[in-house]
Amino acid sequence: MSDAVTGNVTVPGTNGLHMVPCSLLAQRASKFACQITIKKGDTRADARNIFELLGLGAGEGTVLACEATGEDAGPAMADLVDLFESGFEGHADRTSS
Repeated sequence: MSDAVTGNVTVPGTNGLHMVPCSLLAQRASKFACQITIKKGDTRADARNIFELLGLGAGEGTVLACEATGEDAGPAMADLVDLFESGFEGHADRTSS
C-alpha cells in the first residue's frame, strides 16, 4: 500500500528551523519507512536530511507543506505534526550554538 498523506505545519519559535529542530525532525522521520517531503514554496526537503531542512530557511510562522508517501504515511504524518506542535520538544526557541 502506497498511500500519500499531506498536511501543513507551522514553524514554532522565534528561531525557526535551526539545527536542533532539524535534527529532531530528521531523527523522527528516520523511524518510518515512508518517504517524507517538506516543502516551502518551490523548495523541497527530504525530512531525513538535516541540511536540506536547514536550506528551507523556514522562520517562525512559516507554513510548510508536508507529504508522506508509503505504507506508514499516516503514523509518520501524525508524528511529524506532533513534533511541530510540541515546539520540537521545547527546543523551538533555543539557539543552535
